[in-house]
Amino acid sequence: MNNGKTHAYFSSLPRILPRHYDYVMKADDDVFIRLEPLSSSLKPLPRQDLYYGFVIPCNSMNPFVDYMSGMGFLLSWDLVEWIGKSEIPANHTFGPEDKMVGKWLKMGNKAKNRFSNKPGMYDYPGTNGRCSHELIPETVAVHRLKRQGSMAACA
Repeated sequence: MNNGKTHAYFSSLPRILPRHYDYVMKADDDVFIRLEPLSSSLKPLPRQDLYYGFVIPCNSMNPFVDYMSGMGFLLSWDLVEWIGKSEIPANHTFGPEDKMVGKWLKMGNKAKNRFSNKPGMYDYPGTNGRCSHELIPETVAVHRLKRQGSMAACA
């Protein structure tokens, strides 16, 4: 995860996908994503230079402070193409993947459009006191679903 896999994922997409998409998302395998609320939350947002997710630190509401959590974040297609062409990401692939993506965007002066979907994205209740809260109807994504019962509660 922290040795270039995220760079390999994003940089390969423009070469292997048959067409361009508005957005590309990377999500952990222990995240439940509700596609309809995700889609609705994206409708008013720009389709260029967009970095979307759950901003870290947990108590921050400012998407320009640091980076989006690795639980799941979304990039507009132009940023995905930039990752595939720029030397900045290619030369900075070692380290926590979510922090590295934030670093790439900062170094490249990218992602001028940022959106943190709090409280709609969060850790499952009781799994991480700082980033979790009770399940809510506006949920877009719930993270840390390592137990079978947790996944069923979100569905």
